[in-house]
Amino acid sequence: VMPKPSTRRTSRLTTPVMITFVVVAVVMLGLTITSVVKAMTRGDDPVVVNSVLTGQSMEVNRTTGLDVIRFQNVRAPLPKEEDVPETLDTCMAQEATEHLQSLADEGTSLDVEIAAYANAPNGELWADIYHAGNDLGLEMVESGYAVVDPASVDDPEKLEELTAAQKQARDAERGIFSKDADCTLPSYVEPVLEQLNDLPASPQANDVTELTKYIGELNNLRSDAQEAVAVLTAIPDTENDDSVAALAWGDAKEEYITSLEDHLEDIRGLVEDAQDKRADLQDAKTLENSPSPDAPAPEEDQPDEQGQEEEPQEDTAEAEPTTEPSGEPAVAEAEVEPQTAEEPQSPSAESSPAELGSATDVDSE
Repeated sequence: VMPKPSTRRTSRLTTPVMITFVVVAVVMLGLTITSVVKAMTRGDDPVVVNSVLTGQSMEVNRTTGLDVIRFQNVRAPLPKEEDVPETLDTCMAQEATEHLQSLADEGTSLDVEIAAYANAPNGELWADIYHAGNDLGLEMVESGYAVVDPASVDDPEKLEELTAAQKQARDAERGIFSKDADCTLPSYVEPVLEQLNDLPASPQANDVTELTKYIGELNNLRSDAQEAVAVLTAIPDTENDDSVAALAWGDAKEEYITSLEDHLEDIRGLVEDAQDKRADLQDAKTLENSPSPDAPAPEEDQPDEQGQEEEPQEDTAEAEPTTEPSGEPAVAEAEVEPQTAEEPQSPSAESSPAELGSATDVDSE
């Protein structure tokens, strides 16, 4: 009698096959999902620009609806709030928006790679955005209307490409690196540096007024330079901030600050020298105008003094013919002077006893 085959052995062979089948199915499902997601984020899913919002974000139409996508690796100036002063983070925001519109305006089809990690602020989606094979983020950096955020770039080659583009924009003075708007840092700092490189010459003449004017000009330049240093110092360091100002000038600001501080030191020395020179001139002028205690009286005063000295002599000469020996005060002599002068003209005139007595005494002498 032939033995019956074991059904138990058959069941043992079936279990591994089933497990393998399940694993393969899961892998295939994962690959399918990945392919679908990738297709949705790289061109197979139609992505069309609905509107450009800022220089770094745009609203797009996708199969899933409207989304706001934002450059993952670069930052652009954002519009300032109402009644808020312009800053380096908002400077040329309108120009940046208009430039992005020129690259991908409403209705433009895009290829988009959306990051798998957390969304950007305000519900936006981090993304690498391409149009006709061109990286729009790179083009914004090349134009000077966006800057690189190194911390967000994982690919070393891409980081090198973006960094080179930013350096080129700065060297060529494009966008925020230009002086096309008053709010850019070059528009604010470089005119101050130009004035400091061409300081006014010290007055050649020893003139207090000219020195005072010169000191005022230097102090105005010093004030402008100090304000520029304050603006630069307020820019955050690159490693501590991802603002446009920090990313654009966080490293370069030290070059400006060093140059400005060197000029400030030069101005300080020039002002001190001019102040010392002015003080010496003022002291010398004061000494020149001050009379010396041993100096003779001014010549213009001598005629008056001589006249004052001659007047008493004349009075004495006139009074001598009628001087009384009794030594009465000069006031009495002055009172009889008119009468004495008239006596020779009127010998027959009557005389008082006192007058006659005086005449007798004179004759007897």
